[in-house]
Amino acid sequence: MDVSTCMRKTVVLAEPDCDFVCLLHKIAAPTPRLAYIVDKDRTLIGVVSARDLLKEVMPSYMNAHLARSISDGADYLKRQAEKARHRCARDIMVKKVISLHPHHQLLQADAIFAERGFNTLPVVDVDNKIIGEITRVDILVHLIGDPFTYNYDGVMDLSQ
Repeated sequence: MDVSTCMRKTVVLAEPDCDFVCLLHKIAAPTPRLAYIVDKDRTLIGVVSARDLLKEVMPSYMNAHLARSISDGADYLKRQAEKARHRCARDIMVKKVISLHPHHQLLQADAIFAERGFNTLPVVDVDNKIIGEITRVDILVHLIGDPFTYNYDGVMDLSQ
């Protein structure tokens, strides 16, 4: 089976000058998403994840021990976020994007997920234009079946 059999054809796109806040709005959907950075011809030039945005707010040298020593932690994060909000996709994006083509086998996609720790990969055509994405869950649903037809217990609202 190949990637085209279960890839998603609805993706989040952004241009290189899309700012931090706009990127956050684009990927803050109910299910975590990636923003694919494309040029005017829809050629994939980068990708931004929630982790990439968080790295802009949280300095790379920050660890749990250092974080405990900062007395104004919430204010510190707000100041960092304010600095980050003026950055744009071209500054934040990962430029070396690993992608798949629709003819690649699901086994190859799954191997890349396992090797790289990714959950989602973009699918591009021969001209590197984005045409979709595939996730680990997409592969499982394709192989096992639609989980929404299964009646199960165990989902609980813990907010109360």
